[in-house]
Amino acid sequence: MSNVIEVKAMNREQAISRALRIAEALPENVVKVVEKQKSRSFFGFFEKEGIYEIEINKEKKAKEKTSISENLEKKTEEKKVPVEKVEKVQKFEEKKSSPDKTKEIEEKAKILLEYIGLNLRIEIKKINDKNYLVELFGEDNGIIIGKKGKTLNSFEYLLNSMIKDCRIEVDVEGFKEKRNITLRELGKKMAEKALKTGKVVRLNPMPPRERKIIHEVINKYPQLDTFSEGRDPKRYIVIKKKR
Repeated sequence: MSNVIEVKAMNREQAISRALRIAEALPENVVKVVEKQKSRSFFGFFEKEGIYEIEINKEKKAKEKTSISENLEKKTEEKKVPVEKVEKVQKFEEKKSSPDKTKEIEEKAKILLEYIGLNLRIEIKKINDKNYLVELFGEDNGIIIGKKGKTLNSFEYLLNSMIKDCRIEVDVEGFKEKRNITLRELGKKMAEKALKTGKVVRLNPMPPRERKIIHEVINKYPQLDTFSEGRDPKRYIVIKKKR
């Protein structure tokens, strides 16, 4: 007998997890998930959970599934299929099972831009199986970038938090490369300051991509140590002289 549970959550996965805890059921017991009301979030200042109906049937048995990999392993034992062929098909199966998230990324990016009230064109490039580049174009590009790219970093951080199992980089008409040059110059300046004064230097919070550039610059100075402190999105770099 099925049981329908209504829960509030920010996404489908969270809704299922909450419903399973309430019903004390297993993932294979989920029959149907209906999104009655979409969740809303904007840069952490406004969040509203969506409403989901989860139909659960504890009597439902998980269907027996045999993957390509399992079949191949069995045939390897029976017919001595070369291991190389098995691995090749396993890799193909893994690649095939990774969904293209281009459409999902585009939909979420449009929702965020609509909240901000900006008119920007979206282009998405799939770099590889787990990485995507979102490029924004339009007359509002200066607004989405913000001071020193702060708004752009917030937009990128939020978009990544909304979509799982992939990494998204957001750029606006080549701004990131110009920003990289500025960051390298900043890294050199702060390194010289730490060497000259002997004091600990703390930089403003930066996203992981920007911190990586600073670390690379500081690592060229053998007299200095560099590490990050805090938690994203307020994680920052610390530079100090080695003892």
